[in-house]
Amino acid sequence: MSVKATFAIDDVVLHDAREYVKKNHLKSLSAFVERAIREELARARQERINSALLSAVNDPSFMADVMEIQQLFEHADYEVAS
Repeated sequence: MSVKATFAIDDVVLHDAREYVKKNHLKSLSAFVERAIREELARARQERINSALLSAVNDPSFMADVMEIQQLFEHADYEVAS
């Protein structure tokens, strides 16, 4: 469901966005803005995931669990790869 929202945007940014929409034959400025917001949210989400993974690598307990799971599935992985 779409909801109308009002934002204050720098006039140069708005001008550039409108030009981009026109030159690239995009559906609308709203669609462009929505896509940009979705992409930024996805990028932020991926950064949080990456940060959590980097933290996990430095956690000895986590890494011990990973090694144990790898050992448990070592033969299953080999069978699938064959």
